[in-house]
Amino acid sequence: MASKKFLAIIFIVMVIIVVLRLSHHYPPGIQTPLGLLAVIVIGWAGWAAVKDYGFDLKQTGFVGLLLSFGTHWALLILHSPWEVLYFFLVNSILYAVVAAFGGLVGKEI
Repeated sequence: MASKKFLAIIFIVMVIIVVLRLSHHYPPGIQTPLGLLAVIVIGWAGWAAVKDYGFDLKQTGFVGLLLSFGTHWALLILHSPWEVLYFFLVNSILYAVVAAFGGLVGKEI
């Protein structure tokens, strides 16, 4: 399935973020372009789901939700237990919205 390649990309981006944040040589501002890359990949996944597989917008939101699981493992490493639930919910919703937006763009183009 196409979402496997997008999940792999998201997972790799998160590995890079975790390694950089845990290292002592964390370049300032590096998380912003990596986060932007993740947003682009999620939108692209929504677009591909519509264009290549004929998904509707509800299904693209579900694709985004599935892709959010590629980031949830890092929450336990980078955040306190009190923050994990909040970020879990926020990431899931944002990924679903971005994928649905990518799907919307795919329907319009």
